[in-house]
Amino acid sequence: MDRCQRRLAEAEALAKEARWQEAAEAYRLAVGAGATGFQTHVSYGTALLHCGALEAAKAPLKAALDMSPDSLEALNNLGAKLGRSGHLAAAETTIRLVLEKHPAIPTCWINLCLSLGQQGKVPEAIEAVQTAMEHFPEDVNLRQILLFFLNLIATEGEDLAEVHRALCEDIQARPRKPLPDTRGRRIRVGYVSNDFKSHPVSSFMASIITSHDRSAFEVFCYSTTTTPDARTRDFQHLTEHFVDIAVLSDAEAARKIEADQIDILVDLGGHTTGNRLRMFALRPAPIQATYLGYPATTGCTFMDFRLVDSRTDPEGSEANSTEQLVRLPAPFLCFYPHFTCPPTAPLPALTNGHITFGSFNQAAKISDDTLDLWSGVLQAVPDSRLFLKAQAFSDPAVCGRFEERFAQRGIQPSRLTFSGFMKKPLDHLAAYEKVDVALDTFPYNGTTTTCEALWMGVPVISLVGSLHAARVGYTLLAAVGMEGFATNTVQDFVALAVELVKNSGQLAALRGRLQAVMAASRLCDPQGFTRGLEDSFRRMLDRQF
Repeated sequence: MDRCQRRLAEAEALAKEARWQEAAEAYRLAVGAGATGFQTHVSYGTALLHCGALEAAKAPLKAALDMSPDSLEALNNLGAKLGRSGHLAAAETTIRLVLEKHPAIPTCWINLCLSLGQQGKVPEAIEAVQTAMEHFPEDVNLRQILLFFLNLIATEGEDLAEVHRALCEDIQARPRKPLPDTRGRRIRVGYVSNDFKSHPVSSFMASIITSHDRSAFEVFCYSTTTTPDARTRDFQHLTEHFVDIAVLSDAEAARKIEADQIDILVDLGGHTTGNRLRMFALRPAPIQATYLGYPATTGCTFMDFRLVDSRTDPEGSEANSTEQLVRLPAPFLCFYPHFTCPPTAPLPALTNGHITFGSFNQAAKISDDTLDLWSGVLQAVPDSRLFLKAQAFSDPAVCGRFEERFAQRGIQPSRLTFSGFMKKPLDHLAAYEKVDVALDTFPYNGTTTTCEALWMGVPVISLVGSLHAARVGYTLLAAVGMEGFATNTVQDFVALAVELVKNSGQLAALRGRLQAVMAASRLCDPQGFTRGLEDSFRRMLDRQF
């Protein structure tokens, strides 16, 4: 076997094990050694996509297309690349072309659904998922995408819970393990996540892991991410045991966790990307709970507890959850930025001469209900503007579609400003210098975006619904003494926005003190929060719930 063939065989073996970074380098060396086949270029581009090297993936994928312009796989990969690089409308067009020729490719449907959702076309995305499930009723990824998208529009808890139960009832679970005897030793807690990287979940979890009482708790982080970054390395230093299970099968991962003798295993993803819920079905730990990363029940009978608070899930919410609800002292999370933040900027209205409302939530959360809500505010404050920032707004086609949606509600494009992805957290937070008042999304509230807005001195107005996803704004605002900014009706939401912007002097004063108020609140008390979490863990082990 010559050098070129050896490189190629090595690359293919690494790709089969999902060791994408090593595979990409091996493919690069294979191409450098003379490998020029169509499949080589497709595989090389695919490996680069998995590594997040979007620009680098362009060359091998285009080379594959040149060799076989009608290649379905190459077009699908190109569509995925376009979607990941922010060209969402182009991705949708490319993937639809593939599906017109061959509708029996599940990854194409997944790429289409994700592209539609990211553009804010959630009803179309749900319709596409349902169509795809007619072709592939057993596909786990499609089920999970459907469940996540339903959270973006759901307002009825029982219906949402029933869909979760129905789509998870076929997962075979092992019997529950007996409760361990933890007397005389530390309690072993394991957190399982795809988001031990640059991700909102990591922003909340870092301070918890750091604050754990190490004399009483031994902490394990089980990472499922295939795209580790600098933030991943931070977690490797924060915790006693950082275990990469990304390339392990569910059975292998479960055996590893069993060998570590974990007492409480906590899922941080629910039905989001990279989750390992089916590994939890193997019951590797005596107590299993879900927390933080998903706004609804998992629908899985093998998940014992779900960690919430009394505001997000008040009495009566039990009917909407397969798991037993454990209500932490509100709020159910804690926030503290892990990076240097820019100073709070002066109120922009003082120099602009008009009020600028804003939202930095992802486009998928901007539902028709949200557009109606925000348009009502803009109509009630005639000279105001709306500043929208999200990764999807890097695509001019997406911006154009949102302009049309607002125009249907009587809001002209001249009142709208769009901003796309900003790589540096400092630049992202600095963009709040353009916003006077933030408007929350509904029925899926912001979480990280609300915390960041408040930290930068920007008050947030939220509409409270009946489900967890529509009550997160309420618990965050109440935690910083701003419960009155969480409104119960559309009319109250609009009225509060009108009243709040009447006095720019008062609004500027609130902006100047908000970060200090937040820093002194329960929302930014990781030590206090973690003590409450640990107490809940002990009660789980004692079966006091």
